[in-house]
Amino acid sequence: MRKQVIVIGAGLAGMVAAYAAQAEGAEVILIDRGLIGIGTNSALSNGVFAGPTSSYSPDDYVKDTLQIGKMINNELSVKVVAQQVPNAFKFLRYLGINLEESPGHYILKPSRPDVMRGVALVRKLAEEVRNLERVNILAGFYITEILREGNQLHGVKGFDKKGREVSICAPAVVMATGGAGAIYLRNDNQKTMMGQGYFLAAKAGLELWDMEFVQFYPLVIAEPHLPSLMLYPPYPREAKLISASGEDILRKYGIDDTYEAIRKKRDEFSAIVFEEGLAGPVYMDYRKIPSFLWEKYPLSLLKKIKFDFRTRPFAISPGAHFFIGGIRTDELAQTSLPGLFACGEVAWGLHGANRRGGNALTECVVFGRIAGRSAARYALTHQESPSDTKELPNAPAPHLSPAQIRYRELRHLIRDIAWRYAGVVRSEQGLKVGLSKLEELDGELGETAPQTVSERKLRQDLMSAAFVLKAVLTASLARMESRGVFNRKDFPQEDNFSWRKNSCLVYDLEGDDFSVSHHQVINPSLETSEVVV
Repeated sequence: MRKQVIVIGAGLAGMVAAYAAQAEGAEVILIDRGLIGIGTNSALSNGVFAGPTSSYSPDDYVKDTLQIGKMINNELSVKVVAQQVPNAFKFLRYLGINLEESPGHYILKPSRPDVMRGVALVRKLAEEVRNLERVNILAGFYITEILREGNQLHGVKGFDKKGREVSICAPAVVMATGGAGAIYLRNDNQKTMMGQGYFLAAKAGLELWDMEFVQFYPLVIAEPHLPSLMLYPPYPREAKLISASGEDILRKYGIDDTYEAIRKKRDEFSAIVFEEGLAGPVYMDYRKIPSFLWEKYPLSLLKKIKFDFRTRPFAISPGAHFFIGGIRTDELAQTSLPGLFACGEVAWGLHGANRRGGNALTECVVFGRIAGRSAARYALTHQESPSDTKELPNAPAPHLSPAQIRYRELRHLIRDIAWRYAGVVRSEQGLKVGLSKLEELDGELGETAPQTVSERKLRQDLMSAAFVLKAVLTASLARMESRGVFNRKDFPQEDNFSWRKNSCLVYDLEGDDFSVSHHQVINPSLETSEVVV
């Protein structure tokens, strides 16, 4: 099979990239392991887009985004978003996606209060993409490798629903694979979000930047047997947060407005809820919320869950929400491998040490359009790879165990290691224990043999998860400060003198290990901004 542009991942970023690439005249194949749109984190979003508005200037947007990112953002990426937001949102409105402007944000307005805004968003976009003649959708296909020879990209390799190996050749590939929140025991991601894109990129020789920065959302449902969903803001003032001993947590820490705490001090709030949870379950109490609010968004969404939220407090916890680090790209979404582009959560640069609320969706649309256009222009000016592309050598085949594989148990172990040792609060001792436990688990995973296609997918997921967790642990151990979403208990202060730097991981495929380096941030805005040292 041969196409001019391959897009991996059919969330918001991937679908926008596919749309933009075909608009430039390229033939596109849009690949996803599941159904386009619905199976992605975009569907779980709250439909909020950050960006300049009529009352909020691009300069203010850049300044605030850099400050929230603790001044280690790629400033060029921030300025590109500030410049391109008007065109990006004009594009969404052209597709019939209704955005309502508010100060510093645009909010999706779905037609029904009982439908997630993210679901409404991806359904509409998927409908538009399906009708494009130059976009061929390949669902149920699992990518296992980016094919390259030297500095030339050849395409991708993977297996289909029946387990058949397939190479798809193309001169341009867009990675829109999302993040890795599901490697954590507590998270609000789709369960398949286990870092496949980071693993693919690193195996292809690309660097991974700032992988220690993982954003946690403070209020995620943790009640047994209920879906692990974030509690969408805004929050009624009648809502209470109760500790295991019955204490009012909001009052204890002087938090008057839950939404403001999430919006302005999300990381501190996550740490508070995490520390309180060490003494026992933390509960959200909605019992005093007026009846009429249950008919409005977002409380209306809870009516679909089989639990009486009106009369029973329910357990909550912080949950892994967004991976801030990833693949470095330039202003055209080009990676260090010519012909390979990246956009959305898998890409690094915009967020710095802390992602501003609403910037995830904005990033998907702005850089999705840029990546699609750039990939199309690259593909249309470069020759397709020959069908007999020489593929990268695989790692030595492991000794395969004939026993029944217990992948679910291995997945639980990985998620538990991530939560315990690479979670909301970290320390040198914990990070080293996590690396040690992960090494033991890696050996067990390497000796297993999948018996079915679904087991093969799960094994690939677990290999990605173990890889990403090792990246997070390694980068975390090397950063000796706390900054933004990154919280080291043994280094609780932000250190701008020594650590206003970006981390860079390079993966050694043969040695299955990382080398770490740190690079001083070049940020022109610092010339006019006060930095506390």
